[in-house]
Amino acid sequence: MPPSGLGRLGLWLHLRGASGTANAPWTLPEGDGPLLILHVSPDARRAADQVMQRLMHARPDLRVIEPGRDGVPDSGADLPAAQMLLDKARPAAMLLLGPDLPVALIVAAAQRRLPVVLGEARLDADTSRWGPRAAMRRQLLAGLRAVLVTDVASHRAAIRMGADPAHVVLTGPVAEIRDPLGCTEAERAGFAQLLNGRHAWLAASVPQSEEQAVLTAHRAAMRHSHRSLLFLAPRDPGRIDILTESLEAEGLLVARRTLDEEPTEEVHVMITDGPTELGLWYRLAPVTYMGGTLSGDDDEARHPFEPAALGSAIVHGPATARHRTEWQQLDGADAARQVGNADEMASVIAELTQPDLVAALANSAWTVSTGGADVAIRIATPVLEALREAGQ
Repeated sequence: MPPSGLGRLGLWLHLRGASGTANAPWTLPEGDGPLLILHVSPDARRAADQVMQRLMHARPDLRVIEPGRDGVPDSGADLPAAQMLLDKARPAAMLLLGPDLPVALIVAAAQRRLPVVLGEARLDADTSRWGPRAAMRRQLLAGLRAVLVTDVASHRAAIRMGADPAHVVLTGPVAEIRDPLGCTEAERAGFAQLLNGRHAWLAASVPQSEEQAVLTAHRAAMRHSHRSLLFLAPRDPGRIDILTESLEAEGLLVARRTLDEEPTEEVHVMITDGPTELGLWYRLAPVTYMGGTLSGDDDEARHPFEPAALGSAIVHGPATARHRTEWQQLDGADAARQVGNADEMASVIAELTQPDLVAALANSAWTVSTGGADVAIRIATPVLEALREAGQ
C-alpha cells in the first residue's frame, strides 16, 4: 500500500534526525542457516523466549540478530542504521513481538520486500485515532505479513488501523508455561488409596488472616459431603501445632504431615508441612483455594498455574496483583472461581463438591495454563513459512 500523505508526514516526523549509528562494528552470527531479525518489546520478553524455543526446535540452524543486544546497534528509530543492518545481514524474515513498532526497521524491510510478522500484539483504542502518528502506524501495519493479536479489542483495532483483515489473527497471549511441581509417585498413589474416592480440597499457602475463612468453608463442604477432607497448607509452618490445638478444640480430627500421620477415614483436616510438597497436594485435591487472595495478603501467593497444570480447579479472592496477567487469563476463560468474601468462599467450596463442576473447571484451567505453547507455535508458524518461501 503506497503511503498516504499523512502517513508520510508521520514517518518523517518519527524518523527525522536519524544518525546512522550502524557504523559501530558488529559481526553476523556464525553458521549457514537462515537469519531472522528479532525485535522484542520490554513486556514481551517472556513470550519471546517461548516463541524462540519453538522456532529453534523447528530450525536448529536458525541464526538470530536482535538489534540493541549482543553489540548490534538499536536501529528501530534510525532508518540509515536499519537499512545498513538489513543490507549487511540479508535476513530471510523479521519477527516483532509486543506492541512497540520499530518504525525504521519496518520501513527498511518494506523497501526490501522482507516479510515481517508481528506477534503478541496489544493495540489500545488510542492507536486507531487520526493524526500523523496514527496514520504512520496504519501504514506500518498495512504492510505486515501477519498480525497476531492477544485479545478481541486488539483484533478490532488492528483492522481499523489498516491491517489486512485476512492477515490479522486472534491467538490470545503467550501465557507463561511452568513445569509441574513434582512429587513421589508411590506416595501419591498411597494417599490416593487412603482417600478412596473422598472429596478433598486444598487451601494452599494460607496466611493466618485467612485461616478462619478456610475452616468455615470446610464446614460448609462437609455439610454437602460429610466425608470431605481439607489439606491445609499454612503459609507459616510455625502455626501447625497452634492450628492443630484450635481445630481439635472445635471437634475436628486432625492429622499432621510433620508427624507422618495419615488422612484416615475419620480425619477431617490434614495439616501439611507448609509450602513444601505442594506438587503432591495439588495432585490429590480436585479443588484448590489460593491463599492470600481473599485478605489481600498475597505477597507470597502461589502462582495460579501450579494447581492448573496438575488438574486442580481453582478458587481465589479479589487480591490478584502478584500474578495479575495469569489470573486475568484464567478468569477470562471461566477457568477459575473468584469469591469476594468468606461467605462466598464457603458457598463456592460447598458447590465444588460436585465432581462434574470440578472437572469442567479444572479442564478449563489446564487448557489456559498450557495454552502458551499453542500460541507460541501459532506465532512461529508464519515465520517458518516465510523462511521456506525464501528457500532457506
